[in-house]
Amino acid sequence: MNQTLYTDADKNAIRFSNFNKLESDCPFTGLGIKYVASGEEIYFANNKKYTVKVGEYIIGNEFTKSLVQINSNEAVQGLCIDISSEIISEVAEFHDVNGAELKEFLLSDQFFVNRYNVKNTSLGYSLHEINQKIKRGTFANDFQQNELFYSLAESIITDQRFVFDHLSKLDFKKNATNEEVFRAVLLAKTFIDEQINENISLEKMALQTGISKYHFIRVFKSVFGISPYQYQKRKRLELAKLELLRGNEIFFTAIRYGFPDVPSFSKAFKQQFGQTPGSIKKHSMF
Repeated sequence: MNQTLYTDADKNAIRFSNFNKLESDCPFTGLGIKYVASGEEIYFANNKKYTVKVGEYIIGNEFTKSLVQINSNEAVQGLCIDISSEIISEVAEFHDVNGAELKEFLLSDQFFVNRYNVKNTSLGYSLHEINQKIKRGTFANDFQQNELFYSLAESIITDQRFVFDHLSKLDFKKNATNEEVFRAVLLAKTFIDEQINENISLEKMALQTGISKYHFIRVFKSVFGISPYQYQKRKRLELAKLELLRGNEIFFTAIRYGFPDVPSFSKAFKQQFGQTPGSIKKHSMF
């Protein structure tokens, strides 16, 4: 079952799907989003396989050649959202000093097709909210004056500007190689984010990319400007700061984020933020 919830003359559309079995061509219109609300869908996009599980999505454009497969004993539910090229162009040009270059990246065969998790992106939050409203039957009012599609476009621009800026930092001769390496580094970054409380070894990080440890460190630093270890440490401190602002105790926050004691936590914290954990905690919300 494929139900159209909204469509207009500008080629903006939202469809809700519910299938146990499916194998079909899967075109993208404008900039298209395929979000899995339950179950698992497999996409073959531009000759690459993406297994998209619940809470994940894939984005493509009109140059993306894609096939979708579903084979499940239970119903697999998903959202397909098309945002017109006109809206994407308008938002890209407004929000970025290099809007023309960003628009070209988004709407041409240069676009970086990839799988994303809703927990890690600006767009992900919006997709989760849309899915919840559809389940509750309270979604109809969100279509007024195309505000929803402009909001989704802004989220996409926020996420894809990050991809555009960092992908351009890689200097391999072949664009396909750049994309594969960048995709691998993004996967490693997600792996670090999802296990931020764990002391992940360099071996495990590099294993996510399928490249050597030395090459992984070099490429990660080229993309993000810091080493994997520095990224992990900075991410932990940023999360620890949020916990302190919520009123959590310094000792337990330090231990939770992998610091052996309060002095070492305080030293790292002050180096990162220029303030001690105690001074941050004084400004907590509780």
